[in-house]
Amino acid sequence: RYGRLCDNFYNIEMFSLRPGALCLKCTSFLIKEFTAYSLLYHFFPHVYYVMCRKNFCFDFIDTITAMLDCTDRPVLQAIFLNSNCFEHLIRLLQNCKILELNCPCTFVYNLCTCYFQVFQGHLDCLAVSTIQALTAVMHKSPAAKEVFKERIGYAHIYEVLKSLGQPSRELLEELMNMAVEGDHMAVGILGISNVQPLLLLIQWLPELESHDLQIFISNWLRRICCINRQSRATCVNANMVIRIIETLNSHSALHCTCAENLIALLGSLGSQSMGSEELLQLIRLLRTDEPKRAHPYVVPVMRAILAMARKQGMASALQYFNLYHSMAGIAVPSIHKWPGSAFSFNAWLCLDQDRVDPSMSSKSGKRKQLYSFFTGSGMGFEAFITYSGVLVVAVCTKREYATVMLPDHCFFDSLWHNVTIVHMPGKRPFGQSLVYIYVNGQQKVSAPLRFPAMNESFTSCCIGSAGQRTTTPPPSQIPDPPFSSPIMPHRTSLGGILSTGSWGGMLGKPELITKMISAGTQDSEWGCPTSLEGQLGSVIIFHEALQPPQVKALYLAGPNCLTPWKSQEAEVADLPSKVLLHYTPKACRNPICLDLSANLLHGRLTGNKVVNWDIKDMINCIGGVNVLFPLLEQISFLGGQMPEKSEGETLPPELVTPVEEDWVVLSSTKASEARLEKNVVATFILMIKHFIQRHHVNQENLIHSHGVATLGALLQKVPSNLMDVNVLMAVQLLIEQVSVEKNMQLLQQMYQHLLFDFSIWNSGDFPFRIGHIQYLSTIIKDSRRLFRKKYGVQFLLDTLRIYYGYDLLHSSPTPDQLFLLLFEPGNADILYALLLHQRYSDRLRELGGDNELIQLLTDILLCIMWKGIEKSDDDAWIERGQVFSALTKLGISNELLRPSDEIKLNLLEKMLEWSVTDNRDSKALPTHAENAFKLLLIVQDFLQAEGLVNSNLWTEKLLEELVTLMDSLSVWYSAGLEAIRLSQVQVQLLLGFIAQDNLQVCAMAAAKLNTLLQTKVIESQPEACYLLGKLEGILSKSIEEKTETYSFLIPLVRTLVSKIYELLFMNLHLPSLPPTNGSPSFFEDFQEYCNSDDRENCYEAFMVNMHRRDRERGESKLKFQEHFVEPFSRKARQENLRYNSMLKQLNSQHTATLRQWKAAQLYLLSERGPWKQHPIHWKLSNVENFSRMRLKLVQNYNFNSHQDASDLRDNLGELPSSESLLLEVVKQVKVSDLEDDVLELPEEDTADEQSQKEKLILSEDCELITVIDVIPGRLEITTQHIYFFDGSIEKEEGVGFDFKWHLSQIREIHLRRYNLRRSALEIFLTDQTNYFLNFNKEVWISQISLIHEISTSVRNKVYSRILSLRSPNISGTRSPQELFKASGLMQKWVNREISNFDYLIQLNTMAGRTYNDLAQYPVFPWILRDYTSEELDLNNPAVFRDLSKPIGVVNEKNAKAVKEKYENFEDPLGIIDKFHYGTHYSNAAGVMHYLIRVEPFTTLHIQLQSGRFDCADRQFHSIPATWQALMDNPNDVKELIPEFFYFPEFLENQNGFNLGQLQISKEMVNDVVLPKWAHSPEDFIYKHRRALESEYVSAHLHEWIDLIFGYKQRGPAAVEALNVFYYCSYEGAVDLDALTDEKERKALEGMINNFGQTPCQLLKEPHPQRLSAEEVVQRLTKSDTSTLNLFQHLTELKSFFIEGISDGVPIVKAVVPRNQSRSFISQGSPEILVTASLNCIIGTHGWLPYDKNISNYFTFIRDTTVTNPKTQRNMSGPFAPGLEITSKLFAVSHDAKLLFSGGHWDNSIRVTSLTKGKLIGQHIRHMDIVTCLAIDYCGIHLISGSRDTTCMIWQIVQQGGVPVGLAPKPLQILYGHTDEVSSVGISTELDMAVSGSKVSILILFPSLPLLYSNHRHNALHLYSVNGKYLCSETLKEEVSDICVTGEYIVMGSLQGFLSIRDLYSLSLSISPLAMRLPIHCISVTKEYSHILVGLEDGKLIIVGVGKPAEMRSGQLSRKLWGSSKRLSQISSGETEYNTQDSK
Repeated sequence: RYGRLCDNFYNIEMFSLRPGALCLKCTSFLIKEFTAYSLLYHFFPHVYYVMCRKNFCFDFIDTITAMLDCTDRPVLQAIFLNSNCFEHLIRLLQNCKILELNCPCTFVYNLCTCYFQVFQGHLDCLAVSTIQALTAVMHKSPAAKEVFKERIGYAHIYEVLKSLGQPSRELLEELMNMAVEGDHMAVGILGISNVQPLLLLIQWLPELESHDLQIFISNWLRRICCINRQSRATCVNANMVIRIIETLNSHSALHCTCAENLIALLGSLGSQSMGSEELLQLIRLLRTDEPKRAHPYVVPVMRAILAMARKQGMASALQYFNLYHSMAGIAVPSIHKWPGSAFSFNAWLCLDQDRVDPSMSSKSGKRKQLYSFFTGSGMGFEAFITYSGVLVVAVCTKREYATVMLPDHCFFDSLWHNVTIVHMPGKRPFGQSLVYIYVNGQQKVSAPLRFPAMNESFTSCCIGSAGQRTTTPPPSQIPDPPFSSPIMPHRTSLGGILSTGSWGGMLGKPELITKMISAGTQDSEWGCPTSLEGQLGSVIIFHEALQPPQVKALYLAGPNCLTPWKSQEAEVADLPSKVLLHYTPKACRNPICLDLSANLLHGRLTGNKVVNWDIKDMINCIGGVNVLFPLLEQISFLGGQMPEKSEGETLPPELVTPVEEDWVVLSSTKASEARLEKNVVATFILMIKHFIQRHHVNQENLIHSHGVATLGALLQKVPSNLMDVNVLMAVQLLIEQVSVEKNMQLLQQMYQHLLFDFSIWNSGDFPFRIGHIQYLSTIIKDSRRLFRKKYGVQFLLDTLRIYYGYDLLHSSPTPDQLFLLLFEPGNADILYALLLHQRYSDRLRELGGDNELIQLLTDILLCIMWKGIEKSDDDAWIERGQVFSALTKLGISNELLRPSDEIKLNLLEKMLEWSVTDNRDSKALPTHAENAFKLLLIVQDFLQAEGLVNSNLWTEKLLEELVTLMDSLSVWYSAGLEAIRLSQVQVQLLLGFIAQDNLQVCAMAAAKLNTLLQTKVIESQPEACYLLGKLEGILSKSIEEKTETYSFLIPLVRTLVSKIYELLFMNLHLPSLPPTNGSPSFFEDFQEYCNSDDRENCYEAFMVNMHRRDRERGESKLKFQEHFVEPFSRKARQENLRYNSMLKQLNSQHTATLRQWKAAQLYLLSERGPWKQHPIHWKLSNVENFSRMRLKLVQNYNFNSHQDASDLRDNLGELPSSESLLLEVVKQVKVSDLEDDVLELPEEDTADEQSQKEKLILSEDCELITVIDVIPGRLEITTQHIYFFDGSIEKEEGVGFDFKWHLSQIREIHLRRYNLRRSALEIFLTDQTNYFLNFNKEVWISQISLIHEISTSVRNKVYSRILSLRSPNISGTRSPQELFKASGLMQKWVNREISNFDYLIQLNTMAGRTYNDLAQYPVFPWILRDYTSEELDLNNPAVFRDLSKPIGVVNEKNAKAVKEKYENFEDPLGIIDKFHYGTHYSNAAGVMHYLIRVEPFTTLHIQLQSGRFDCADRQFHSIPATWQALMDNPNDVKELIPEFFYFPEFLENQNGFNLGQLQISKEMVNDVVLPKWAHSPEDFIYKHRRALESEYVSAHLHEWIDLIFGYKQRGPAAVEALNVFYYCSYEGAVDLDALTDEKERKALEGMINNFGQTPCQLLKEPHPQRLSAEEVVQRLTKSDTSTLNLFQHLTELKSFFIEGISDGVPIVKAVVPRNQSRSFISQGSPEILVTASLNCIIGTHGWLPYDKNISNYFTFIRDTTVTNPKTQRNMSGPFAPGLEITSKLFAVSHDAKLLFSGGHWDNSIRVTSLTKGKLIGQHIRHMDIVTCLAIDYCGIHLISGSRDTTCMIWQIVQQGGVPVGLAPKPLQILYGHTDEVSSVGISTELDMAVSGSKVSILILFPSLPLLYSNHRHNALHLYSVNGKYLCSETLKEEVSDICVTGEYIVMGSLQGFLSIRDLYSLSLSISPLAMRLPIHCISVTKEYSHILVGLEDGKLIIVGVGKPAEMRSGQLSRKLWGSSKRLSQISSGETEYNTQDSK
């Protein structure tokens, strides 16, 4: 045998291995021999080894490869497959490896060692040969590939190959060859034939030690996978994306180039499709261990994401029919009668280039069918694509086959096209029929084409399918066509003639587009029909002709629009009525293709549907656009790690050097963006741009998540070296994109947080900053009005002041541009404030260009003063004068570069110059002259003030300008008062200049004055005296000092004297005066005269006048101070306040943004979030359920371990006592009598305010009281809402405690005390939230005692005002006692209608106890005394505490001591009343004592203990020890808190606080030590609650109520009961506001707060006892209108069935809504029971649950519409094909008015009116099918779950308290799943949502325990509300529906069993009821009276408590709605449904 085998191998080796050389017989023989050969190793490995040495195996394997290279390959492949070829080849590889390691023969082993290297090489060759053989066997054989995949699997071959060691390049190349089934180097020619080897290569990459091989493979993968769209689709469908991400997770083993190649490949594949799970994994790839470090992949991944989001070219269909197979297509049912008169076809399609021989003719090719609609006789419509990609439209009649081609348009371009074909018949008998062909909404062809007869049925209808092949007759039998030349006939219709103009069609060259042949010859002419061999999107066929606008609208809707006629366009409004059929891939599940039209022509798909996902959609499934922002954070961590970019490489030339022109506006193209991508920050911004481009949902997401503000804040953190012009250009593209899409809200946010936020732009280089400003300038020029209000001059000046300051002013090359910014009123002051800033003034000394700066500032001021103020009145000049006042103050308080008077002089000189220019102008206005007059006065004041101090101000230039101006005004020669005044000013100024020491100035002024005097007659004596007096002083000085001034004055004096000589009678008074008549000696004569005595009299008069002028000057200075200086100072202060406020606002906005980003990160960094997870810690939430239980823990993001408080614990010291202070204080505050509140109850006439528009009614300051803090704020009440505005400075998460409540949300409002003041209100809302508001208003009044009255009256005013608004849910009462009496709670409790717990919590609420104030925390009793037994026996009274005694004397040993203490106490001051206990049973310290392990109480405890934990022995560490301490210590009287009965978490130290160790045992304090009978905290709470509800406690609880809330609280009864506490704890005992000293008041407040407060007294008479359970049952059985709780009678259940609702069709929903509104008239009338069937029929039936006159205890009135096809009410459909329709898809509003449904094909949630049976709402926001719905208990919110892995919370819109639909947008989107969401629940009161997915993941999103049914393993799991696993129960059946009711679970199964289980133990409460058929839905009625069960056969089973036999009396008749029908006529009868107990 072995010899023959060896001979055979030698023969094979010698055989010529050419193709076809071996026959099939030989092949079969060789395979048998190969089989034996592969087994040889197992018997004779040494022989096997020798054969390997002789290369037998290689030759043999090569033989297989060569054999398969023949024409009969498929036959050979089948033979090889049948011979298990794959297994043998793989075994051969495995055996070779084993031989290498485990050869048993010593000799052979030694031989192997010698030749190991040779053998290893042979091993590689063997692997290569094996892969070649595998490739050959599978070559072009899908069946062989499937066989290999199933039998061997690529995972297995990967493990085998990997076990051979590091692969050679040849082996890897052979795997590549396997993928393309050819030469791997022919990338451009060969596509992917087998994608699995590519996945194997990707998986192998991290294992390769050679980086060169890694790079080689990744390069090739990137090329082959991205070669075309088909290759990308192949890779995507094979889940290559996930495989790549898994490989990238091993980034430490990958070369960076290899990783970048793989990420680039990801970008390409992701642009084809990127699912939510893939995107989530891609984001998670970038997680880092170090918080402030960038991942090495962050930049390439970001670029890849950008590539995915950027969609180049036309849009592509995300879902399509894949019709590549030749037999693929959609078969359409027969159309018996065509409903319309025309035929229109509209579809999206995409075809790839065929790899065919170009020389192939049409007759040998195939025609790709687009559609074919034929009658039985072969007539009809057809359209196909030719082998060359040309569209041909055909019509076949009995004799002809006429075609119209679309020339010059090839569809083989791999792009998506919208094709519309319209066949329009002639409008009259001989009219021309036409066909119109549109591509992408544009008409391409309009041509004549026959229209077939439509009177026959269309029996052969296909879309994209080959259909039936035409039988072609022999050529001899082919008749000639009707006309040989295909020329358009001469007779055409008017439509055909006008079509070119009216339709824009193409009628020229008809011979090129039309053709006609004989019917039956089309296959010969056009080729055999085959499938479309491409991709087909949505298809719509209309039975009427489409018009061009409609075609355009269908195209513009895009390939992914689910309902193109839902838009607002009028063109498409009537299209639905014209639709014959509508197929879309979204509504298809192989093989059923739903017809979305009303005709229901459901198609049958051959082929498959492909689903791709757009990353822009999928981002909304993992967290929205916010998910991307951590990428930018990582970029900012890169900093200096980024490579240097070459200078100017990315900048356009005009931007490298800034120019003073407009910014260049870019167009967003791929080329322009590619340049920007060199900057990573720009890449990120472009990524955001593409995510929001044409994506409305992402834009909304960015708005509502504060995304733009976050982007701006994060950009500020980016290092400056990463900020360049590319970033600016990217932002420009982003803003322009938003602008194009006209999203104004988003655009405004972009402007505010990006473009106009200079903190982003002031950190880069100069081109970057100047480019930004130029871009701003460009966009502002285009829309000045838009920007002026918010970003006007004020904003720009503030920006200069904040970010640029003096540097920009000094270095700007164009100071003139600054003037443009300052032409605004008041901006001079701003500029002044800017320059006055210390930061700038200090730096001015360091700069050299002082003169330039001063000149610049002077010019600015001059512009503002002269040209910036247009008027000339006094107000205008007051404004101008402020500049001089400011300069004066500057000079006083600052050291200036130039003296202020010099600056003023410079200003005045230029103003004079400008005034001269104005007045010389021929067009001078009157205002110019007025301004000149005022200017002269200003100059005069300036010179007479500053000029007296500084003579240098009297300059020659100033004089010249003054003279020039005065001459131009001609004031000297004008008449009128104004002219006289100005001429006086002129003279005064000239005299001033004459008096100067400057001879030049003196000479000029004297000459000018002399000239003026010569031309004027002086008639006024005062004027003459003034002139003489002024000149006299100057003359005297010049004569004394002998200056040359005298010589300039003599001509002037001579002129003056000559003019006034006679006027002043100088001949009488000065007889010695020399004559002025031209005497040549006048100069000397007058000089002598001046030294004589004649002038003394005149001098005295002059001095008197001078004193008067000095007084007037002082008054003028005061007026200047009042009118100029003070207004400016005030304005400067206002400007500083405004500026500081603006800075504070900016800072606040930035802080708020960072906090909002931090809040957004809470999900991103959460357990199920995409980014890095942080440790989780918990704190107690303040939300409550309807029993006022605070059950829920929420994450504590600001967790503190309080280790410092633990460290301080051992250093505990005594705090100084404040008792002495308090005792003194108490004297002032004790109150003897308690007065009632005075409330202004509402008037009737205020109710009409609600009908008006919302207006403010009341606004008051108040405090929001929370457990943690007191938040100051303001309460505002309007006619519709109540608002609270948080006034605190530090706000949590940047949002604070701002609230807004609609008045209809208010459920209750209670008067409250705070610190024993009657100053507070507590408001309870319908969603179970509550708010405690204190109106302790601080008013400064002389009589402090009035403050209390004011705060109380404010509280009462607010209370009365709220009541006056007549909210439907609230009513006003005056006191807690009245409230308790009116509530009827006591009687409900007595009758056992509410539980003990609910009664106690309501008593606490009415007595003023609140969770919001620890001093008034709800108080509950200790109820047990046995904490040591192993088991708790609740039937033994001895285990219970005596509830008739206060806790302090429950131990009778303490009673005597307590009584003696009371009797012996005497206060010497007479202030403190006698008391039994010095402590209280409820105080803040006690609450913190119990809740120390739960935040925020841990922190509060530490604050109370002065920053440390209390010592361990005093902490709450053991329940038995605590009880024992109470029994031993009569001073410890702490009662319990509600948490002991519902909150197990407070007994566990979940946060791991270090609570210390006990002193004696040294045991560490951790979790609370429980009683022995409790096995866990949950078990303790469960048993403790059962004890509270036990019969013993029910019988004695009233005694404890008397002590705490009742008549034993005060007075003699309290003394007798030993129940008197310290007087300060009682209501009204003290009046804090009587204290005038703030410290004393605060101290007493603290004492009250920590000591405790006694609740308000609710009863002053004994409380009645509760009825026993037996007494209640007896009462109920006698009542005719009360129902029995079936859960209390589980052993008496009976089942009844109702038929005729949905016969034969399963009922999927049956429910009695819980809040049906029933008017007074209809009380006793039936409620509505809603049913929904699998066939979408809705029923609303009558339901009465308590009719005890019939045996089934209920009345059911069937809805007659459900059985009548004409009146049936249907849900709008259809549902998604293949979706299981269950009760989870439906939800009914609580008032039975609305039905919400999911599961629809278009991802919508639909709202149906149950009363009308009509669709009233359709909401599409999910990205995939909605799979489950649920409504909260309040009826406020709906939650939806979807296949897209998200949940959405929707608000149910209400009008007048009635639900009318859903809000258009979801309130919140919840993320975290990676698979389809299968179930949801929501609790508005707990602010909580729960969801479960198909992969058994339960997520609690920020009631009682949660249930989760695991369908995979048929198990039921129980979790706490905080996600803690409690227990499980394995089920024998599969649960179909589940309902949690009270403490029970009701379940239905597909096996037909109805089970009732205990909620806490999950054990069966009774044996399951067998319903015999699968159960589809269950629900429990609101009274717990019945269970409704929907069965598969359409029966409705009603399970309830059966009637006892003795009560089954005869049938009674009674009236119902005025009729006397017997109840049996309207009920379901007495038919009992037999259920078998399942054992």
